[in-house]
Amino acid sequence: MEHKYPARFVLTGDVDWASEYCIESYVDTASAHGIVPSLFVTHRSKMLERFAEEGKVELGIHPNFLAGTTHGSTIDEIFDHVLALVPNPVALRCHAFFDNSHVAMAASRRGIRLDSNICCHLQENITVLKHWNGVDRLPVFFEDDVHWLLGLDWDFAAHRKTFESAGLKILNFHPFMWALNIPDTDYYLRHKQHIATLTKEQADAMRHPGSGSASFLAQAIEWVQKTGGRFVRLSELPFDAQARIDP
Repeated sequence: MEHKYPARFVLTGDVDWASEYCIESYVDTASAHGIVPSLFVTHRSKMLERFAEEGKVELGIHPNFLAGTTHGSTIDEIFDHVLALVPNPVALRCHAFFDNSHVAMAASRRGIRLDSNICCHLQENITVLKHWNGVDRLPVFFEDDVHWLLGLDWDFAAHRKTFESAGLKILNFHPFMWALNIPDTDYYLRHKQHIATLTKEQADAMRHPGSGSASFLAQAIEWVQKTGGRFVRLSELPFDAQARIDP
């Protein structure tokens, strides 16, 4: 299918405490395809700071409100922590898509005007949602771990028609899961202890050799760019009425 318009896709990633190697290889691969991903930050990273200065990434915040979080003991402390990492975030996406009214009110008070804090996996005709707190919400169209939780096929061709459909197309691939081409929960659980420390040598040894999140993303990028689509930054998505239906 050749797109009738320059179909816009957005590559995002929840950093989720990934190692510097995961971040570097993820961004380098995106850059090689002319893509500026929007990464949601969980911790201080010299690699992310460098890439942001070079204009190779946009940075959002990824606060963790779950039990046992190291981001703080209250909602305000958690926002303080992540906003110290990224003082002017492009958007908010909470770890595990956590959401409640208290977090929503705090986000609005902190000046957040854009979030991507809901996943509508492979749903057609996704539009910009106006959250009650005044924030524009951009739902995620494809999420790597949701894909495997649903037991779906990693062959891009099986989902191509859905990618061809109208609506927002925000993709979320985690750098660690991408680095190991993780295909399912079992593979993730067997390797998750390496998230913060994974090196290139370890990744080369542990990477899943079959179909998985990385192979799917590679197929998706190739299809988008061969069919006249393009990847844009999250901040570049237009918010006019037409864009809410057919970006």
